[in-house]
Amino acid sequence: MFGFFFKLILLLFLATGSYLAYLSTNQIEIETSLKSSERIYSLKNAEFFGSDTQGEVTYKIFSKKAKTESGDDQILLEHVNLEYYSDELNAWKISSEKGAMYDDGNLLVLTGNVLIENKSTIRPSLIETEYMEINPSKMTIATNKKVKITLNNNTIEAIGFNAMLEENQIKFRTNNALNSME
Repeated sequence: MFGFFFKLILLLFLATGSYLAYLSTNQIEIETSLKSSERIYSLKNAEFFGSDTQGEVTYKIFSKKAKTESGDDQILLEHVNLEYYSDELNAWKISSEKGAMYDDGNLLVLTGNVLIENKSTIRPSLIETEYMEINPSKMTIATNKKVKITLNNNTIEAIGFNAMLEENQIKFRTNNALNSME
């Protein structure tokens, strides 16, 4: 009889420990601001998905930490990765140190060591900058900052450009005029 109660108590202790460990890793943290009654909500290892009209997942945004304040329409992100699930030509992966999502995920602003890579074997490319605005669902990107673009082992440096990743089309800004390159 003593063995049964000992095993039951040990099992309850282990179950409680597992539950507390689960709560301490991937749960929403609610921080109360000292200056106001607003709350800050944060989530570790956050994932946001986008889909097409048929309901197929087309992209995933991953962030080590996502944070928003009550009443605010932006989500602040840390260590951001955006990956497109598309065909071989559009194997785009985008990463940055920080970011923010606006307008229900229709605008993603990335800052700090922004890298945009197309891992395609046919048209590999790399785009590097410090600031980028992205419409994830339309696969469009734009910046007005200095950018370094490597296409097929050729490097181009420019200030500002717009691109449609799905169509592999880049438009550079030079003297307030747009020059197109495919």
